[in-house]
Amino acid sequence: MQGTAHTWRNTETYGSGWPSNAGGRLVGSLSTLPYALAEAEQNFLIPSQTQALIWGDLVPQMILSAKIPRWWKVTPSQLHWVGLHLRYGRGLLAEAAFDPALRGEVLEALGQLAAPVRTKDVEQLLELGDAQNAVERVTPSELFLLAREVTTRHRDETSPVGSEIQRLAQDSPQEVNYEAISRAFGTPKPTLANSYEPELLNLRTFPTLMGYSSRIMAESWESNTLYWAALADELALAPAELNVRIPQWTQQLVEHIFASHLEDWPAVLKSLRLVGDDVRSKSRAARATDPKTAAFLDFPNR
Repeated sequence: MQGTAHTWRNTETYGSGWPSNAGGRLVGSLSTLPYALAEAEQNFLIPSQTQALIWGDLVPQMILSAKIPRWWKVTPSQLHWVGLHLRYGRGLLAEAAFDPALRGEVLEALGQLAAPVRTKDVEQLLELGDAQNAVERVTPSELFLLAREVTTRHRDETSPVGSEIQRLAQDSPQEVNYEAISRAFGTPKPTLANSYEPELLNLRTFPTLMGYSSRIMAESWESNTLYWAALADELALAPAELNVRIPQWTQQLVEHIFASHLEDWPAVLKSLRLVGDDVRSKSRAARATDPKTAAFLDFPNR
């Protein structure tokens, strides 16, 4: 663009909101084009709640992660493996409510990702035997790491879910391993890792910086794709379908976030699970009214 020095800068929208001969345009290099497009797209999302907060850095990161063309290469075994990990993580928390020895191991693994305050809350809930509320305070990425840590330590696991996790890894070692899962279900981290290649870094969720949102905070949230993958496995969806489904689910997730401040991560988690529950209920309704759909969901691999 004449008269400006945008050529080697990050991609950004220029003149948006002004009638500069049909509105805004993209300027700068192509290196950060995906994020710039996601940043522009967030302006078209409408919160479902009055006065709901739309996080300027988190939402583009979510949109970017949702639209990566990753699902053509993901296999059903990988989807199932992620789903098993989240299921196993929930099972471990439930069992820890009644087993003090396991509780210590679970809390130690959880403490690697969760903030100390939240880990303490989970500990108190487990001591009270309130496994359901304890699970609700744990993010999908934390459930995944919890299952990973316990499965790695107990390779002679007799739990059916733990045994199935190990069996899948043994049957397909090239595609069902943690490195491959990181590439398949991770998020791009241009700020944290200086790369758009998806990966799971298993980091604690970053706090705000002097009260402001940041790209670092947004990139530390790794739960969405893992949750969507587990949901797809539960509903017996083919991986290729997620190219369409996950952008739709992510839009609903963003529009249903009802947060009042930038560190209200429970609001993000609540919205994530709210969308998942809605998808499940619609799937059950379709299953009840369509015999063909019901037969497929009962026997998805036949």
